[in-house]
Amino acid sequence: KGVPIRPDPLPYRNDKRREFCSRYDGYGDFCSDTNVDKDLVPIPLINKTLEDNPIYSIPILVIAGISHNSLRMCLETLLMQPGINIENVIVTVDEKFSEPLTLIHLFGFHGEKTSNSSTYMEHYETSLKKIWEIHPNQDKVIVIEEDLILSPDFLYTLALLSETFRKDETIGAIEMWNPNSYDIINGSEELIYRVDQFYGLGYLLRRSFYEKNMKNSFDICCSKRVWEKWTFSDPSSFLMPDVSRVFRRPIDGNRVNKKYIETLFNRKRKTSLNPFPFLSNIDILRKDKYDANLAKSISSAVLMKSMDKCVTTNNSVFNLIQNSNNTDSFKYVYPQESPNDVQYLLSVLSCFELFPYEPIGLYNGILRFNSNQYNFYLVGSKSSLYASVLKST
Repeated sequence: KGVPIRPDPLPYRNDKRREFCSRYDGYGDFCSDTNVDKDLVPIPLINKTLEDNPIYSIPILVIAGISHNSLRMCLETLLMQPGINIENVIVTVDEKFSEPLTLIHLFGFHGEKTSNSSTYMEHYETSLKKIWEIHPNQDKVIVIEEDLILSPDFLYTLALLSETFRKDETIGAIEMWNPNSYDIINGSEELIYRVDQFYGLGYLLRRSFYEKNMKNSFDICCSKRVWEKWTFSDPSSFLMPDVSRVFRRPIDGNRVNKKYIETLFNRKRKTSLNPFPFLSNIDILRKDKYDANLAKSISSAVLMKSMDKCVTTNNSVFNLIQNSNNTDSFKYVYPQESPNDVQYLLSVLSCFELFPYEPIGLYNGILRFNSNQYNFYLVGSKSSLYASVLKST
């Protein structure tokens, strides 16, 4: 007498994904035999202590560009954020394009058409207006630009910073991309800084900052891509991680300032891969505490008296500090004629492997960063914060 055999269950088929892949080309491994039947489902919140954190109920605006496959990769990394609520995600698409809407619905997100735009920044402006119209009672929104891949801790890091952001209205936005987050610098995932400059890409935006600085003056402040300098009249600060939480795909093609752009985006970068990093300085990010702590850190850091050897011989700064085994913090005071003078600072940036064409990430004339477990403070001689350090010593 034979033994009854239990038949293998039928393999799961994702018919919607299969249909999409049969209609459209150019989506790489998304439509491969290995992946085509995988379900697209959001990941639940793993850390239950964050269940009531407002970040997980804030609207998320994804501003789609012309690369559909880049949008696909962005949406995949968004769907993989623990705690993501797909009902909160709105992806805006220029009305010229219909294919992205099919992709967006495949992920379960909401797609919104915007009026025909001649440039991405026109589409950007329209998208920002639309998200506030859809959510008139929300005072914050998360903005994600085109060609971004999110780190696994993108929402988690914002959640950890949300209380500081709520309490300190001098912070206009939390930007999740650090232009100096290069692989060779090897920064710290634990550290968050205050900075005076805004670099966009992926960020949490305060509505009051938007209405004061962007809503009626977008063509003045923000008509170009953010790396071409957005300028605001409001003297707000911004929070920025030492290590980026978004990765912008490399840029190719002929562009104005090609070398500048390629160095900024195509040089090997470091992006957080830790889904639940510890942030060591959350408690001192509000302005009063931050300034006091920064002054204290600068005061106790070891002074690097001269950078001439590095500048003249193209030598790494680590060769200059290799005998200083008793400290992990260094400061260099660069001469200034005025608080905005960065001419000498510009000449030493390459010594630290920082972005070489201009100082990025300044706060009150101070450029701070972590590199290979060392803390560095490049301090302007005319910085008001440095003046307070001198008075206390």
